[in-house]
Amino acid sequence: MNGELVFTVKGATAIAATPIGLAQAGLRERQHLQEWVIAHPEVLGSSIKIVAFEFGSWTGHMGVKEHDRLDVLALDGDGHLLVVELKRDKAPDTVEMQALKYAALVSRFTRDDLDRVHARYRTQTSGQEVSASDAAAELDAWAEITEDSLRLPKIVLMATDFPQTVTATVVFLHQQLGLDIKLLVFQAYQTSNDVLVTVSQHYPPPGIEEFVLSPEVNEAQKAKTGKHNRQREANTVARLIGAEVLEQGERFRFHSTPEILATLEEWFADEPGRGYATWQEDSSSPLVWQADDQPYSPTGLARLILEKGAGKIVVALQGPAYWVNEAGESLVDIANNLPEQEEVPVETHTDRMSAALLPLWEDLDASILALGPEVSRRSRVRGLKYYGKRKLCDVTVHGDHLSVYVQGLNIKEYPATPSNTIVSGRPQYIHAQLKTAADHHEILGLLQKGLTSQAT
Repeated sequence: MNGELVFTVKGATAIAATPIGLAQAGLRERQHLQEWVIAHPEVLGSSIKIVAFEFGSWTGHMGVKEHDRLDVLALDGDGHLLVVELKRDKAPDTVEMQALKYAALVSRFTRDDLDRVHARYRTQTSGQEVSASDAAAELDAWAEITEDSLRLPKIVLMATDFPQTVTATVVFLHQQLGLDIKLLVFQAYQTSNDVLVTVSQHYPPPGIEEFVLSPEVNEAQKAKTGKHNRQREANTVARLIGAEVLEQGERFRFHSTPEILATLEEWFADEPGRGYATWQEDSSSPLVWQADDQPYSPTGLARLILEKGAGKIVVALQGPAYWVNEAGESLVDIANNLPEQEEVPVETHTDRMSAALLPLWEDLDASILALGPEVSRRSRVRGLKYYGKRKLCDVTVHGDHLSVYVQGLNIKEYPATPSNTIVSGRPQYIHAQLKTAADHHEILGLLQKGLTSQAT
């Protein structure tokens, strides 16, 4: 019993529901309780995806198959696995030890193991064959999964009640060792018409976790969370830069929940640039805030906006999820749905050029490729890319001009003036525009300097 009271009410009349056991209600652990959790994973926490259930394909260190079966294996939004143990009645004295064993076994999963396990589950539940690669794509769309996150599974124990010895052990594991483990209590009630089931968090007390953790463990968990979030952001940004799917200067808008956006509305209206940033190929600071023209990480800029504009201090957030393009896709969405990086025909871009632009590009293309034997060109969906030892420039087509983004040159050293072709830039690149044949010589000179910078 968890001490809660449940009533059915009709106007001023309240009738207390009678607490009963699941067995009294004719409900079973696997056929009913497990199915409820699979159908409603939100009872386990926020952003939970079921990976498998009744998993028992363990192999011991001697190559012998283990016989125990894990009730539910899930994945949270941070890329950590959840080991879930379900008990229809009061939990046995050893339930936490059983869960720890499962967590230890799960922590040895490789990414290939996880993909195969989820593929079997999806095949079983959908009735159609699901490949490991399809399962992997599904998991990647849910969370950023890293080797570090796989090594640190979380534990959820669920029962009608827990012995004091179990609770004491769980408190020790959580407070002193920093293990992410929680106890969920469910209770069935008989009303005059139905059987109701409630689920509540028994430990740690929801909403006050910072008060039940020791200071040392609390700081360690904050540091671990911060490190994981930074790694997750770095992975997202690195994948986007590596895939070359975003244009230099591409615009992104800050996006959050309707409640937060309503809070920020007036602050954004005072200076519209506060809600926007542009992309640059910089692994540490890829967003340039339009409010101050300074570079930031996606998380750093999202946190700054939330603190200054909404008065919210957020310790852990997934910054790339807060920035969306014109189509409403966040940086996370784009990274999780990267297209195959195959060459597209050059005609994909030349067909968009006007009769005046096409000969300008042909001359520029020939001149760039003649800069050295190491210079090459790739035609990608988002533009033409030229490389020396590393990327030299991007060329994109616009109505009356070609934009040339030269890497390795600093806008402070090559400032934009009314008399040159440079229109903008950052410390990592400059943006020049090719409009007429008279611009050719100057832009080629900038490209020569960009290529030279690769040798230093």
